[in-house]
Amino acid sequence: MTDSPLVTERALARTYDSRAYADTWDAVDDYRRVRDYAHRNPSKGSSAIASALDLPRGRIRPWLDESKPDAVHGLETAREYGWLDCEFGDPAFTALNTLVANVFSGGSLAEQYYQPSFALNRRGEDSHVLDALELAGVDYRVVDDRDGRADEVRPTDAASVLGRVLSVLGAPVGPKADQHLSLPAYLDEAPTEVRETFAYAYLENRAIEHDGKATLTIREERNRDYLEALAGLLASVAGGGVELGERDIVISADAATALGTVR
Repeated sequence: MTDSPLVTERALARTYDSRAYADTWDAVDDYRRVRDYAHRNPSKGSSAIASALDLPRGRIRPWLDESKPDAVHGLETAREYGWLDCEFGDPAFTALNTLVANVFSGGSLAEQYYQPSFALNRRGEDSHVLDALELAGVDYRVVDDRDGRADEVRPTDAASVLGRVLSVLGAPVGPKADQHLSLPAYLDEAPTEVRETFAYAYLENRAIEHDGKATLTIREERNRDYLEALAGLLASVAGGGVELGERDIVISADAATALGTVR
């Protein structure tokens, strides 16, 4: 099991764009250097600080007047919610892991601002994704009347930061049908309960029931290696009983029971 943080400052900062920096992490680093120098040298003005740190005065002057790069705002928000440096056993990560599974199986992250949205499954407003959002500490709104499509839930505070955190964890950004998908890398080293939570959330959204059968199937138009990895994850959590066919992942009755998805 890795000791590295699951969501690092550097990775999150790099989800932001900066006109002045090719690497947005450098903007965070420069901002912190400026603020630290100004704190240690309160008599110095912007010209002196810019000269001492070899930075353009026009860039640092707003930082001395309490302005911040967007990436710094995002890092502060993520830390406030407990999303930065969280570990597998933390409640914050339980929420994030569930939401990552929901992006893959019934949600999306908008390409421009990483805004997340999640389809409610057959349980409607009892869907587990609402519990995950509450555990993450964010407010949300349910969007209905979507011309026959499933109702959606969308975070209403810290939405862009949450979406960026989910992307750092491996959730796909933009239309999934256009991408070569891979399961999140953290699942490879995750403890059993993390893998179980991911599998359960995925199946709650995607598993198809059949009349007169206790088996379940998943049918998705995704790249083959992604489906193989998904079937392997489900099989490892269930202790077997999961097979990938030509088009479907078939989950036996015993495996469905083990996965906690018996309807």
